[in-house]
Amino acid sequence: MITQDKNEEIQVNLAQLAREGDAYRGSAWGKKKMDRVFGFLGQFIDFENGRYSVLDLGCGGMTFGRELNKMKSFDVVGVDLVYSLLCNLSRKRTPDIPLVTGDIEELPFGENSFDLIAHNQVLHHFLGRHVALSEISRVLKPGGILLSIETNGWNPYVYYWHHSPKSKKKNFIGDNENPFGLLRFKQEIHTAGLEVRAWKMINFDFIKILSPFDTFFGKIPFFNLVFGGSMVVCAQK
Repeated sequence: MITQDKNEEIQVNLAQLAREGDAYRGSAWGKKKMDRVFGFLGQFIDFENGRYSVLDLGCGGMTFGRELNKMKSFDVVGVDLVYSLLCNLSRKRTPDIPLVTGDIEELPFGENSFDLIAHNQVLHHFLGRHVALSEISRVLKPGGILLSIETNGWNPYVYYWHHSPKSKKKNFIGDNENPFGLLRFKQEIHTAGLEVRAWKMINFDFIKILSPFDTFFGKIPFFNLVFGGSMVVCAQK
């Protein structure tokens, strides 16, 4: 059962590419946030001594892929649905990373292919995630790690950004988008045959004036779950 309107997803991304050109960014995450993500991932990945096959899932304009590729122990492959995006922009940004046109719900890779599958703000582009998570589990090696970075669907600002007609029109947001919360996501990961090893919220990424208070608010469980800007989850097969 396919849960995403593929044509709409392609058209939304092409419209954004036409609007932004070489400035296209699938995510606004910069070095500071990425350092926090890789510090978190370091609990499960030996960056110094290991060698890892890595799939950048929904790689888009390679904003995340470029960060993954900086890790000398990573052999990165990018996969995305939008062929024109890969050809016109992704290839220029990361000429040394193999890029594959493919659908996350029907990944063009064999079973047990990757040590690490990573994505940044991708799975909320599906009305249901069970098919995508099943495919992730299929191509992930036994013992392999899934690193998920996702917007927090419980956050009121996130909800407005993705559901308000005015916001959707302004920000090229299609009807595929379906932000979700941590508790549901953990259950979906478990159903797909993966075990959640750790998670954290990165709070207030969207409100810069509140960023210095991230650590303080992160210690308040309910506040953290509801108002966290983004969630980072590591799961293992």
